[in-house]
Amino acid sequence: MRALLRASMIASVGLVAAACAAASSATPPTRTNAATRADVDSRTIDARDLERFVDSVVTAHLARTHLPGAAFAFVQDGRTLVLKGYGVADVASGRRVSAESTIFRIGSISKVFTATAVVQLADRGRLEMTRDVNQVLRKVRVPDAFGAPVTAEQLLDHTAGLDEIRPGTQAASPTEVLTLAEFLRGRLVRVRPPGETISYSTYGITLAGELLEEVSGSDYQDYLTHNVWAPLRMTRTNVAIPTAFAHDVAVPYEVSNGAPEPAPWEWYHTTPASSVNSTAADMSRFLLAQLNDGELEGARILSPRATRYMQRQHATMHPRLPGFALGFYEDYVGDVRVLEHGGQVAGFSSLLLMIPEARAGFFVVSHGEQSTLRDELKYALLTRYFPRARTHLAVPPAPPNAAARAERFAGRYAWTTSCHSCGARAAPLTMTVTANADGTLGFSGRRWIEAEPLLFVRDDGSGYIAFRADSAGRITHMSPGSFWSFERLPP
Repeated sequence: MRALLRASMIASVGLVAAACAAASSATPPTRTNAATRADVDSRTIDARDLERFVDSVVTAHLARTHLPGAAFAFVQDGRTLVLKGYGVADVASGRRVSAESTIFRIGSISKVFTATAVVQLADRGRLEMTRDVNQVLRKVRVPDAFGAPVTAEQLLDHTAGLDEIRPGTQAASPTEVLTLAEFLRGRLVRVRPPGETISYSTYGITLAGELLEEVSGSDYQDYLTHNVWAPLRMTRTNVAIPTAFAHDVAVPYEVSNGAPEPAPWEWYHTTPASSVNSTAADMSRFLLAQLNDGELEGARILSPRATRYMQRQHATMHPRLPGFALGFYEDYVGDVRVLEHGGQVAGFSSLLLMIPEARAGFFVVSHGEQSTLRDELKYALLTRYFPRARTHLAVPPAPPNAAARAERFAGRYAWTTSCHSCGARAAPLTMTVTANADGTLGFSGRRWIEAEPLLFVRDDGSGYIAFRADSAGRITHMSPGSFWSFERLPP
């Protein structure tokens, strides 16, 4: 899965095909009931075995890809089982990665902190999650459209229906980063009814950050520092890196011709969606709090009720698909539900993942924006330590008259997370669904068999894709789950 796909990645249809396959390969047999701890796995993972296994995966990946460094943390049952750095943070000086002190950029994982802070405001009685945000906002306004307002909840579950205008989100230097209100004015464009369709939205989360600032009276970093990071003793998590920590910042690297080369540092106007920096140790403390009903070592950032509210599913295209919680997106590895968010910026790739029912989770960050280390670790760890992650769906025989119905779904579909107001859809990512003669569908290099109306299972039993129809029965959308949502294009 991918969290924030940058413009360069959005151009790669092949990458999206692979990611969609990964997303659907992790879909559960059923979504009707949440798993219990016993359903997932009741055993505590052996820390020594875990460390040896992670060592083998990470060191092999760094050797194979020539990426300089990485950091990793794994927590379970209120304890940090593994906290470790690998390789170097600075090739020129040879400075080693320290899981405790090396500061990495975590990109779109910033969105989870923004969601946590907004839910915290609601938890403290200062914000109504289902209220029209225009009744609260004073510096910016969401345009009236579709006869329905946009709510804070919709901003955090990515169903607000805002356009994704990617050009102009970066600044040339930190001094040129706009305030959130300055950036958002004139750039909030509504393209679909709110609350209906998942569309991964940097603008929605950035607007949630503006809402946070206006309700709290603090700027984004100050609020997070005083209300989330400091209470959890996340002392090296920040937006603007203090001078005292400058020597601990990891240099961004990409690999060119088999050797690491420094990458440019990126500054974003979309601070709440893009711009947090942290360490593996700090991220482990955030995981511990999220997995313990919002509390760590006597410091509470969310009530148990608010934590459960944040972590439950809020949006999906189909009951059998993973969708969005608040801030986190869902995935299923076999029959194990995970909440996660990835981050990608120039020089770094990261993943924050939780298994709430097992009170376990991990954080990994490495050099290389398109590094696959996070995905390798995700599937390797879950299938090794959680037996239900190895389950598959039953593949049904094709139903009668499937061939006649298959043509209904065939066509080209565009990722909803693209600019609809930039002219010619700004070359959105497109995927093609084909109708096979045997009544199956072709998508992402695999065959898909109809399991029930609007739902198809992959031929190896590893996942679903679902479709949505309008009131006239015309197919309008397709999704393999999580934040992947596609609109059908005209013939």
